[in-house]
Amino acid sequence: MTLLPPSDYPWPESPHSGLLTRPHVLTESELVDGDVPPDLSDRTPVAAVGSNASLTVLRNKLGPLLQTGLPIAVAEVERLAVGHSGHVSIRGYIAAAPFVRDASRDGNASRPVTLAWFDQAQLAAIDATEPTYRRIVLPDMMPCLLHGAPLAGVEVYESRHGVLGEEGEPLELLSQADVRAWLAHRLPTTVAADLDHAQFADADRREQVRLALIEAGLVVPSGF
Repeated sequence: MTLLPPSDYPWPESPHSGLLTRPHVLTESELVDGDVPPDLSDRTPVAAVGSNASLTVLRNKLGPLLQTGLPIAVAEVERLAVGHSGHVSIRGYIAAAPFVRDASRDGNASRPVTLAWFDQAQLAAIDATEPTYRRIVLPDMMPCLLHGAPLAGVEVYESRHGVLGEEGEPLELLSQADVRAWLAHRLPTTVAADLDHAQFADADRREQVRLALIEAGLVVPSGF
C-alpha cells in the first residue's frame, strides 16, 4: 500500500480512460474497439469528486479486487461542484464533497470527473472506506455525459455532514493549506490554534472541530 501525505490531499492525477488493473492502466487505444469493456450491465458507475479519482488511491482501496479490472473514463456532470465535507477525516485532511451548483448563477456548467464502473465486490470495498458519505444517484437535473451522450444511473458519494460554506454558499475546493487558513480565520481561537494534520489524528480533536464548524455556521447543505 502506498501511503499518501494528508497535506497533498486529494492527490490529483491526470484523467485516464481505460481499464485499471493492479500493475497499470490499459488505455482506450489498447482495449478492443478502443473503449471500456462492453459488458457493464453488472457494474455501477460512480463519479469521483475527491481522492477516488486517484489511481493510487483506488489501487490501495481495491487491492486484489482489481483482478477483475476497473473500467474508468472521463465524463462530465452538469451543475456538479466540489467543496469540502463539514468534518475532518480519520487521515487528518478535510475531505472533498460534492454540492449542486446554483443554476441561476452558473447555468448548467459541467465539471469533468473520473467515472469508474465498480462490480459488486469492488463497490462494497469502496463503500467500506466511505463511512461518512452516502452513495446516491445523481438527480435528473445533473446529467452525466459520456462522450457527449447522457449516461443513466451514475452515482456519487455525498457527505453526511454537509459542506463547508458561509451564509448558505458552499466553499469551492481548496488546497489543504488554504482550507485550514480559511477555517483559522473563522473558528474560535481555541480551535483554530491547532488545525494541524497531526492533531487531527486524535478522534476527540476531530469531533471538537466538527462541532465547532456547526457552531460557527460554517456548514451548509449540499443541495442534493
